[in-house]
Amino acid sequence: MIVAVIDSAQLQELVCHVMMGNLVMFRKDSVLNILIQSLDWETFEQYCAWQLFLAHNIPLETIIPILQHLKYKEHPEALSCLLLQLRREKPSEEMVKMVLSRPCHPDDQFTTSILRHWCMKHDELLAEHIKSLLIKNNSLPRKRQSLRSSSSKLAQLTLEQILEHLDNLRLNLTNTKQNFFSQTPILQALQHVQASCDEAHKMKFSDLFSLAEEYEDSSSKPPKSRRKAAVPSPRSRKGTAQPNAEEESGSSSASEEEDTKPKPTKRKRKGSSAVGSDSD
Repeated sequence: MIVAVIDSAQLQELVCHVMMGNLVMFRKDSVLNILIQSLDWETFEQYCAWQLFLAHNIPLETIIPILQHLKYKEHPEALSCLLLQLRREKPSEEMVKMVLSRPCHPDDQFTTSILRHWCMKHDELLAEHIKSLLIKNNSLPRKRQSLRSSSSKLAQLTLEQILEHLDNLRLNLTNTKQNFFSQTPILQALQHVQASCDEAHKMKFSDLFSLAEEYEDSSSKPPKSRRKAAVPSPRSRKGTAQPNAEEESGSSSASEEEDTKPKPTKRKRKGSSAVGSDSD
C-alpha cells in the first residue's frame, strides 16, 4: 500500500504526476470501494488517499454513497474531506438525498453544515430537491418505510429524517437574513406533508409546520390593494359626489344669470319704435 510508506513530500509529487496525466491511481469503477476500505487506515494514510482521489478528474457523485458508511465519531477524516469537497459542488438531488440520509444527532453537524452552505449559494435549487424528496417519501406508506430501513444495513432516507434535518436547519438560520424557508417549493411541500402525517409528527415538528400554515393564510387572502380598488370607501364616494354637486350648482347659477340678463332683441325693438315716432 503506497500511502503507508510515503511522506508529505512524496504525496505532493504523486499529486503532481496525477494532475499532469503521467499517473493513474484511481478508476471510476473501483474508487468507491477503495475509499470505503481506507476508513480503517491511519489518519495520515486516509488523508493521502483523499488527496490522491481529488487529484483525479472523477465526479464526486461517484463516491457520494460513502456517506452511508461514515459515522461522525469513527470517521472524522473522511467526513472532513468530503464536506470540503461538497461545498464546491452544485447540489444534485442524489447528493441532497445522501446528505439527508445521515442519522440526525446533536453532535453530528455534517448535514446542517452543508445544507446551510447550499442555502447561501443554491437556495432555489436546494428547495426544489427537498420538495421532491419530501413528496416522494410522504407518498410511501409508513410501514413500508420502517421495513425498508430495518431490512438494510445502510441508512435509508425516511420522512422523519428529512423533517429532523430541516428543523435543525431552521433553528440554525433563525438569527440570519436567509429566507430559505419562505420559498414557495418548501412551503408547498410542508403543506403536503402536514395534510397527511399523523398527530405525533404534527406535534414534534409543530414549529416547522407553522411556517406552512402562515403561508396558507397569506395565500388565501386577496391583496389589500385589490379590495380597495373594488370597494371604494364612503369618504371617497363623498369626495366624488361633491364635485358633481358643485358642477350642477355652477351650471344652474350660470343658467339663472343668463335668464336675468336683458335680451338684446328687446332693445332693438325699442330702438325701432323710437325711430318711427320721430318720423311721425
